[in-house]
Amino acid sequence: MKKFLKTAAAAGGAVCLACGLDNRLETTHYSISSKKIPPPFHGFKIAHISDVHSEAVSGLISKISGEMPDIIVSTGDLADDKGSYLPALRLCEHLTDVAPVYAVTGNHDLWRGDYEKFERETTAAGVKTLHNERVILKKNGEKISLAGIDDPFTLNFAKAVENVQSSLSRISRCDGYNILLFHRANMFECVNHNGFDLILSGHMHGGQVRLPGGRGIVSPRSSWLGKNSVFFPKYVAGHYKAAHTEMIVNRGIGNPMLIPRLFNRPELTIVTLQNKK
Repeated sequence: MKKFLKTAAAAGGAVCLACGLDNRLETTHYSISSKKIPPPFHGFKIAHISDVHSEAVSGLISKISGEMPDIIVSTGDLADDKGSYLPALRLCEHLTDVAPVYAVTGNHDLWRGDYEKFERETTAAGVKTLHNERVILKKNGEKISLAGIDDPFTLNFAKAVENVQSSLSRISRCDGYNILLFHRANMFECVNHNGFDLILSGHMHGGQVRLPGGRGIVSPRSSWLGKNSVFFPKYVAGHYKAAHTEMIVNRGIGNPMLIPRLFNRPELTIVTLQNKK
């Protein structure tokens, strides 16, 4: 009997581990409603990816294409700080054939010694990287705003806050519905009161290891600073709301950490805007 129980426990553990290491791409849909979203943008679809880290995920391009997005956004770490960036560049070349692509920098991007070369090549492929700036998206005579700020690129929390505030100060105010692309979801409280209706973010890798119910366990090492929690961080994945804004955090695609992604499948998020009458 003891041998049977040990065998059963080992088999159960193996099945659990196999399920936990499932790396099939998962698509999560969100519907965002606001009276500020102009009627022509009702049904406007945003495909959101983050933290690719120059890794390839089977089916990503075809799934994005099948969603027929109006735009595609990347919220940082398209490339990793080590190794070739060519997989990320090839991804960009395919994505720009699907829809306009907008991106912001992540910490791993900026840690590369050749990041400027990487961005020149993604720009040539058709990607618009937003550096503390906004673009106006127009449809049938109406508009919404899409802004992006650079990763604060420091391990000092006070300096990171200062860098974020400096980036935000360079973006002029804009009437109407405003979206912000920003890599570091863990700094939500630094950007949630600056006139943006929706913030799209990443960086937290879903908490790397996820418990039943979706609770993430650990922050990326670059977020082990200041008031941020290393374990069970607050903003890891999903939909969060503050008084005047809301944030959607993508769990990411790649994995630069030694800890495997457990119960944490790579994620594509699809955000559909709805005019609230």
